Amino acid sequence: MDPVLLVSLLNAGLLSVAIVGCMLFYRTPAYRGVCMLLTMVIIAAVANILEDQHISRDWHLISPVFVLGYGPALFLAVKRLIVGPIGYRAFWHFVPMLMLLPFTAHAQTIIAVGTVWRIVYALLTLQLIIGFNRLATQQRSDAADVSLTWLGWLITLSTLFSALDLLRLNIQPELGTQLNMMAYVANAFVFFLVLLLLVAILSHQKTGLQTITSRIYGGSATTDKEVSQSDETAADYQSLFACLDSQINEQSWYSQPRLSLSQLSELSGMATRDISRSINLVAGVSFNDYINRHRIEHIKRSLHKQKNTNLTKLAFSAGFSSKATFNQSFKKVTGMTPSEFRSNLPT
Repeated sequence: MDPVLLVSLLNAGLLSVAIVGCMLFYRTPAYRGVCMLLTMVIIAAVANILEDQHISRDWHLISPVFVLGYGPALFLAVKRLIVGPIGYRAFWHFVPMLMLLPFTAHAQTIIAVGTVWRIVYALLTLQLIIGFNRLATQQRSDAADVSLTWLGWLITLSTLFSALDLLRLNIQPELGTQLNMMAYVANAFVFFLVLLLLVAILSHQKTGLQTITSRIYGGSATTDKEVSQSDETAADYQSLFACLDSQINEQSWYSQPRLSLSQLSELSGMATRDISRSINLVAGVSFNDYINRHRIEHIKRSLHKQKNTNLTKLAFSAGFSSKATFNQSFKKVTGMTPSEFRSNLPT
């Protein structure tokens, strides 16, 4: 198949995925940044198809400038998702893309600048994701279920291939026409695959993410900076922690699915900061690990009483919201999988 035609087909696939994504997400406020990113993909895909088929190439080449737009669009999409509304001032991120629009005749230079620009924004986006994941472990018992680590890997993968494509552009004469086109097709395919995975995973996690992410950033948990500047010790929170730990066990608050720091504050009547600090200092773990430890201890007690109890049913009754999180947390605490632990119990 003609490589140019194959790339056009991939662009058509990008166009279809982006349109479907917009239809899925446009009514979800937290996903409006994602819709903005998908809209850019739609415009870029149409421009690429028209240019590859020599329909609009003779007018003005515009496709190279989108390389400067993908990085900011992804950064703002993630920021809107996990922080909340970003305001119209955020659009200054696209000024460089618009400023270079008249100079697209120098496509290779624009793509080189755009790739560096994309790497910078990829690092900024990864910083946002790392910060979100860290806060999630401090405020939610279901941190693993709402983790955006998968998104970080997708961003890393797409940015890596973008950088490799920049290398391809600079050594085109040495590669030859056929190898150069194969690399061009491979890069287009990777971009299509990344977008497909992005839409599929976000669609699957839509309900959880839209109700959880902004609450994490709107919470009042102690930040790393506050912790590092504090002179507080475990002794300062020993009695408070003992009271909290006792209530959690007696009332089985840990069994509430997706238990958050703010919810525990409402149940216990204690301030979120005091709960967070007491768990961090006295127990020496994050909120997420602390609650999941209680859940695992509950499961272990249940297995000692009734060895043949269904593990999945037991996990959900203890408060875990997914089997994968249960298995991961159980092995982290006990060093064994749930099945291994059960098989080692006396008959």
